[in-house]
Amino acid sequence: MPDQTASDDGAIRFFTDAWPLLALGVIGALIIRACVPAHPGPAVAATAPPSDTPPAVRIGNSPATAALSALTPESGIAQVMEALNLVLIDFGASRSTLPDAAGPVLTKVAAAISARPASERLEISAHADGTGSPLADLELSRRRAQALVDFLVNQGVPPQRLRARGVNDQDPVASEPGPESSVRNQRIQFTLLP
Repeated sequence: MPDQTASDDGAIRFFTDAWPLLALGVIGALIIRACVPAHPGPAVAATAPPSDTPPAVRIGNSPATAALSALTPESGIAQVMEALNLVLIDFGASRSTLPDAAGPVLTKVAAAISARPASERLEISAHADGTGSPLADLELSRRRAQALVDFLVNQGVPPQRLRARGVNDQDPVASEPGPESSVRNQRIQFTLLP
């Protein structure tokens, strides 16, 4: 019997002395796994769409998406207008077609507008970035505003609640050169109509 007790004491001592090291090893492995990014297989990497959205748009639409998602039926018109005017759309140089990347945030815009009273009408103004002639920029900004109105109408917003307006390159918000300034200057602005 004494031999049995001695071996049991050795096993107990092993577990009492070694368990902290085992626990640290497991925790260390979990931390390392959490810090190392997973590498997708070739099929996942091949199907992932390339991100050609400029950083200003990706960063800019995160707060817009959050603000639009936070709206409730009790939200006031000031909150709604603030959320709508956070949206950034990168049309691309001399283009008036809505990019696919704008779809998710614009779907939230349509839902926010549709949830408001039918008596509220909005003007959607599109600004150009000033890279073309004044007349060409005015026409481009009109087409961009109309593209946005068309998208929202296709999402169920009644057309009589929306008005498109091209603004040319008036009132730029960014003066430093570069693609992010261009995206910020070719902004969309929502205004509540009287």
